[in-house]
Amino acid sequence: MADQGPLAGRTIAFLEARRSDELAHMVEKLGGSSFVAPALREVPTEDDSAARAWLDHLIGVGFDSVIFLTGVGCRALLDQADAEQRLATTLSALAETRVVARGPKPAHVLNEHHVRIDFIPAEPNTSQELLDGIRDWDLAGKEVGLQIYGGATPFLVLLRAGLSKREARVFEVAPYRWEGPADEQPLVDLVEALASGRIDALAIFSSSQIHNLFAIADVHGHTARLTEALNGPRVLVASIGPVATQAIEAHGVRVDLQPEHPKMGHLVTALGPALSARDSAMAGSVA
Repeated sequence: MADQGPLAGRTIAFLEARRSDELAHMVEKLGGSSFVAPALREVPTEDDSAARAWLDHLIGVGFDSVIFLTGVGCRALLDQADAEQRLATTLSALAETRVVARGPKPAHVLNEHHVRIDFIPAEPNTSQELLDGIRDWDLAGKEVGLQIYGGATPFLVLLRAGLSKREARVFEVAPYRWEGPADEQPLVDLVEALASGRIDALAIFSSSQIHNLFAIADVHGHTARLTEALNGPRVLVASIGPVATQAIEAHGVRVDLQPEHPKMGHLVTALGPALSARDSAMAGSVA
């Protein structure tokens, strides 16, 4: 039964907005409860002319390779092509180029449209695995269409540098941007809940989520309190993968759990055993 599951009596906090209902359902099925404090919004760009020009190039001139970094961005581009009544020509153009999906999310969108995918990097699906996987591709002087995130990350910097070193001609497009939450109060409340011992684990699914949490904590004068709570014995800090882990550690916070596979379901499933192991270790140290 759910109330006897591995997360029974546990409260799991997360900063996710777009898939918060799905996450809460996962936690509930395992017997736990959720504390939802969205830290990030993915907002479509107000001016779609850059995306239109990128699609123009894909259809009219063609890219030698196209790299999709996110499912949200991939879907936004294909939705725009559909709205402009040129989805069929966009898909035809993709069929004539090498297509890279950085991970399962863009791959899922491309599979929905029956787009052939030439390469998906190995887990944890970072820019390093991507660059390693295409090391034998001749990119010198070749045109690469690159769909990027809604903001800068160290791994995007790495990818840009890697493609530049290979002398690729990169055409970037950002169909959306990252913004902070419309309402900061849930994040302020989260800091209070963490500090007062009402949260068992904080699950972080992107680097921007933790950056925004600390930015808002700083505005309200709670940075030291947040850092102390996250590094204390009461809260288990879980990260979806190396990109988020790097961001968390950059704020001086330890990471207690990173699942073997960088997927949302794997992280939630791993929380129960990790919390039990932590409790056993704490009990042993007291004894």
